Amino acid sequence: MREIEVVIIGAGPGGLGAGLAAASAGAQVVLIDEYPILGGHYYKRVPDAFRLKTLRAEGEEYAEGLALVDQVKAAHIEVLSSALVWSVYRDGVVGVYRGKKVEELKAQCIILAPGAQEAPVAFPGWTLPGVMMGGAAQALMITQRILPGRRAVLAGVGPLQLKVASQLVAAGASVVGILEASSTPPVSMENALHSLGHWAKMRQGLKYWLALKKGRVPYLHSHVPVRALGRDRLEGVVIAEVDSDWKVRPGTERTLKADLLCLSYGFVPAGQLPRMLACRQSYDAGAGGWVTWHDADQATSTPGIYVAGEVGGIGGAEVALEEGRIAGWAAARSLGHGQAGTGEEAPCRKRLAHAREFAKVTASMMQLKPAIADLATPDTILCRCENVTARQVTAALDADPDFTVRGVKIHTRAGMGPCQGRICSHLITRLIAGRTGKTLEEIPGDTPQVPIKPVPLRALLGRE
Repeated sequence: MREIEVVIIGAGPGGLGAGLAAASAGAQVVLIDEYPILGGHYYKRVPDAFRLKTLRAEGEEYAEGLALVDQVKAAHIEVLSSALVWSVYRDGVVGVYRGKKVEELKAQCIILAPGAQEAPVAFPGWTLPGVMMGGAAQALMITQRILPGRRAVLAGVGPLQLKVASQLVAAGASVVGILEASSTPPVSMENALHSLGHWAKMRQGLKYWLALKKGRVPYLHSHVPVRALGRDRLEGVVIAEVDSDWKVRPGTERTLKADLLCLSYGFVPAGQLPRMLACRQSYDAGAGGWVTWHDADQATSTPGIYVAGEVGGIGGAEVALEEGRIAGWAAARSLGHGQAGTGEEAPCRKRLAHAREFAKVTASMMQLKPAIADLATPDTILCRCENVTARQVTAALDADPDFTVRGVKIHTRAGMGPCQGRICSHLITRLIAGRTGKTLEEIPGDTPQVPIKPVPLRALLGRE
């Protein structure tokens, strides 16, 4: 077992920033990421084997991510890519599966930067091929140069839809409708006033909006998808108008022909690793749900464990990058590298405060209302891994109204599949809230178990 000063899990903006900061202070750093290409979901990068015509064509985010990755490659940082973290323990032991082998690292400090996942919304047909998260569609277009569909409908809340729709149009798809559940479009006078001082973000949003207007893309506020149609893959989307509480207005249903439906209903922090490490968490609806508590130096309640980015609350790439830097410097200082961050930390914290202001604006656009859970019918599958329907979950709750997510899991097997409840736990939590009248804060999540992600049994048998 190798001993490492700082182990960083996740190589998105938060992980990259943390790695560069800790390494610049002289700390020994190992950066671990599940994917073969560094940058995370935000800095989506094409594989090195692909050739780019021009860097400018990929956009500002791509160039920014490429610069950070190049800095990491030039720094004294050991990078473990295509490496799956399957366990973490409070004594600092991190289990890594890579190259069909298991390795365990003993870290003096761990910085968690696992990011977030898009919030799932279930309705009849949402498991059909052709229905996917907006981020998945982006990944196919950017990293693989694959157009996921020719005739697209987008549904969700907030500004991400505008970006995905613009990318689809630029890639050659026809966007036949953007469904915004809220009654207020992301590009509105109200949101513009709240965004004063964040000119770059405002220009970016306006650019997407104007591109869609030029392409005459239909934009429907107060609308949601109620059914996805098709036998073997998506063929159409039944949409309906909703009121201010997001309850479907009877008689407003109509069908859009489509072979792609992208869902973008916000993000939830990837909090599995902090829960395994007994880090204190609290519920914050404005920050995405269950977030990991941290102090001003990004240190959690568990000694030696730091967080950066969305796991401490949804805030976006700029927030994650600055939090990563602060966590990296703080971890290095705790190990005796006393000059870490000297001269750089004050401007970093100023940038972080500014970025957090805009994060509050976007968070206000992406708050889901309870009625979104009503889109699921009794036969709608909630747990895709174990094929558990809403009817099975409600039957378990009728048998014992005090069931938590863990109780439903034991009774129905929902959450016991390969994803370990990453998707269905959010859907089940909302269903429990609707059935029992409890708030989401009153419904604790399930504690993940080792292995946190599937690894071959033969690999575990070969470990020390």
